[in-house]
Amino acid sequence: MRRMALALAFALVAAPAFAKGSKHKDGQFCSKKQSGKTATDKSGATLTCKADDKGKLRWTK
Repeated sequence: MRRMALALAFALVAAPAFAKGSKHKDGQFCSKKQSGKTATDKSGATLTCKADDKGKLRWTK
């Protein structure tokens, strides 16, 4: 039972770290500190972090 609880705790703590990718994609969420900054996606296109229609920050072409 302890092993199962430990595995669940690790999964909950580690899940956001695994989900965060190093390469940005069009439509992917970006953080507040990335707001207004530019990055390059895998294909070489320039992406900008800005708010969408709902006010959420996303990478856009």
